[in-house]
Amino acid sequence: MNTLNLLAGFLLDFWLGDPGGRWHPVVLIGKLIESLEKLIFPRERHYRRELVMGFVIVVVMVGGLRTGFFFLRRFLYSYSPLLLSVVEVYFIFNFLSLRTLLRRGEEVKEALEEGDMPRARKNLKHLVGRDTNYLSEQEVVRGCVESLAESFNDGVVAPLFYISLLGALGGLIYKVTNTLDSMLGYKNSRYFCFGFASARWDDLLNFIPARLSVLFISFAAFLLGHRGENALLVAFRDARKHQSPNSGWPESAMAGALGVRLGGVNYYGGKREESAFLGDFIVDLAPERIGEALSVVRLGSFLALGFLGALSIVIGRIW
Repeated sequence: MNTLNLLAGFLLDFWLGDPGGRWHPVVLIGKLIESLEKLIFPRERHYRRELVMGFVIVVVMVGGLRTGFFFLRRFLYSYSPLLLSVVEVYFIFNFLSLRTLLRRGEEVKEALEEGDMPRARKNLKHLVGRDTNYLSEQEVVRGCVESLAESFNDGVVAPLFYISLLGALGGLIYKVTNTLDSMLGYKNSRYFCFGFASARWDDLLNFIPARLSVLFISFAAFLLGHRGENALLVAFRDARKHQSPNSGWPESAMAGALGVRLGGVNYYGGKREESAFLGDFIVDLAPERIGEALSVVRLGSFLALGFLGALSIVIGRIW
């Protein structure tokens, strides 16, 4: 049953995209995190208290929502197994973001092809956290390709992986973790200690999916006539250069698959940051690279669905 729910949720996301709205589960998770942060963040700054409270918020959010979902599932199952399945499909649909990711990438690509740089920079803001106001065409392409690769893991492979293991509950645990990291996992004065647990927990949950994403990117690139073997070679050569223990894997695989060099200088809030170069400069970072990356992400997502759907069947038979 979990495999059917996984398939239904994936197809709904692929056809319809993220529904958004104030009642979106991830939006509600974000509001809970925000409220809990206000409640437990130490009023008097002290790094040990902040570190401890950072672990507390992870335990409360992950453990609390996991427990609540467990009892919700039991209630729905006792009332109607069909209703339970509908609810789980709804959650899975909301935990995936393939269609939205593809649409955002297409918007950047179309603006570049029309020569509308201001619109391309504006559209890129939906995908990246860096400053985009003065980016050149190549820098816009680079930012878009990097984000497509990283979000392929965060928005598709990782949720599918945990859904295949634990059903909608697995997707919930991952999305809570991912939201905690996106809201608290900063290395600034406020969150350096308080967000430590959130960032490390997110790193742990992404460890396996990020490396699986390399396989899906490589195989998709091979089937599409790109540089599938090179994607593997570049990933194993360059992934560890990235400051993130996980993001470098899909990004370097995509760089190898397209024959481009990613990484370099970015600005965040006007502050210059340098990241390691990933891949080799074989072809230019032209707008068509975005189209190639979109094709790899699209096919790679269906490959991930097939592999992780099969994993779900195996796990269902074991349990």
